[in-house]
Amino acid sequence: MNIPEVYSYEERAINTVVSVINRAKEMLGDRQTLKQLANSRDVYAAPAKVNLSRLEPPLAITSRDLIADTIEKTWKLTNLFKYSLKYKGSSKDECLQYFYFEAIFSQPTVSYPIPQATASAFFRVQDKLIEPPEKRGVPKMTFRVEGHHIDHDIRHVLLPADWLLAVIMMKIKVFSRIESYNVF
Repeated sequence: MNIPEVYSYEERAINTVVSVINRAKEMLGDRQTLKQLANSRDVYAAPAKVNLSRLEPPLAITSRDLIADTIEKTWKLTNLFKYSLKYKGSSKDECLQYFYFEAIFSQPTVSYPIPQATASAFFRVQDKLIEPPEKRGVPKMTFRVEGHHIDHDIRHVLLPADWLLAVIMMKIKVFSRIESYNVF
């Protein structure tokens, strides 16, 4: 009777990751061990898109400034959209404190100076309360686009204008469909 060898979850996860990567690299004619993969991580990992080191107390103010700079300078969304950034409040539990912001994007035109539809991006800043201030490190900041279900880390994911345009177009289609029913 052959009894399979018992592995810990960590070993199984490592083996799975290494085998998937090696299968992909085998197609390219290259195989690596886990140590070689770990050493090459710095080469292949993209640097942070947004540097959060500017976040410092008071987080509500510095986070707002960082979000505005990111929208205007890093993502360059002001070329296509007008936006309004609002502080939505904060919450706290035993371990973490959260700060919430909403950026509302629109595209006013000459014929519609008040836009028919808008798209929102919701930002959350997470600060650890259980560690002393000198050991906390950088707070975590994520964003979610209206209608989407995934939180994106602002350090690694850029917000493309296409995501916001898709939300606006979806809303305009819903409005035109409602108008076609002559309900109002």
